Amino acid sequence: MREIPVMARLLECGMQVICICGAKQLNAARSYMADRHIIDDNEECGGSGKGRFVCIEGDTDYGTSVIPGTLKIDAGALERGVRAYVETFESRIEEAVGLIKRYDAAAVICDIVPWALTAAKRAGVPSFFMASFTWIEVFEEYLDEKLLAPYRKCFEDADRVLLYAMANEPTRKRFPDGIQVGLAARPFDCERVDNIRRKLSCGGQKLVFMSVGGSNSGIDTKIDVNGLQYRFVATGGIHFAEGSDNVYELPEGVPDTNNYIAACDYCITKPGWSTIAEVLLAGTPAALIGRPDIAEDRMNIAMMCNLGAAVSIDITELDDMSKVMNKISAMDYHRADFVNDYEHIAGIIMGQCDLD
Repeated sequence: MREIPVMARLLECGMQVICICGAKQLNAARSYMADRHIIDDNEECGGSGKGRFVCIEGDTDYGTSVIPGTLKIDAGALERGVRAYVETFESRIEEAVGLIKRYDAAAVICDIVPWALTAAKRAGVPSFFMASFTWIEVFEEYLDEKLLAPYRKCFEDADRVLLYAMANEPTRKRFPDGIQVGLAARPFDCERVDNIRRKLSCGGQKLVFMSVGGSNSGIDTKIDVNGLQYRFVATGGIHFAEGSDNVYELPEGVPDTNNYIAACDYCITKPGWSTIAEVLLAGTPAALIGRPDIAEDRMNIAMMCNLGAAVSIDITELDDMSKVMNKISAMDYHRADFVNDYEHIAGIIMGQCDLD
């Protein structure tokens, strides 16, 4: 999600953007651009290359493996999946080089996909790695160095690294010459935020946004919020006990969860970087669901708690939501001073590629 506003800004400045990612992310990008009239149906044309926003669906990254119904790493599945994934790096690089040349791309912007950086180097175009973390920090606790080496090599091929605010310390040390930038998130629509708040806040109930992200199958726990004086606004993957009449479940694929975060008084969520960026910019106090077996989550939670922007909870605490709400409402919240830097980030990319 964090690259969508950067892509939108590049489109607004007259650039052509070729977006290659999974179907779910691609649909989110399409919806974002179309809803803001940045593109229309004639400008989004699949892989023909004639429009300004070219969408190509591809399974670009493996990510992690979790045990179904939980947020816990499945170490065996992770090892097997990463091993199979790195064996495809060379063919993926060759295919990407062909796409770069086909579209005469002036630059490659990479969020987390390692082999795209090597493809840019081989094609002779500059690459921009947008970094808050790398998979190395997550995987090195589980995988042999032989499986990490291909990742390290690809990340070394990055021409320029843009280090987001809230990037973790190991990533900053990995890229000591990185360009420091702020947060990047979908900007809020203040009118939309107000409308959401008016629609959902029945009888003055405080609103609580709940999400476990979209990169897993959700959690099996039946969460009981009956009798609590809050209204819970939930994305998919969260299941509530029967009779929970104070729950509003968002439809699948809702394009502006950021506006719901801003409309809510509190947020309970998995601590992915894109989500915490939106939480920080919205000024919404958060309870972050800790996953001690994932280094990125541990580091993100520590940074958020040190800022006074969040409290940490274990997933088992969701069994007693009254205690969770007491914990989050009692926190000594401090609104951190961050800016949404997506326009500046797009400007850096255009300036360093002589595109402006």
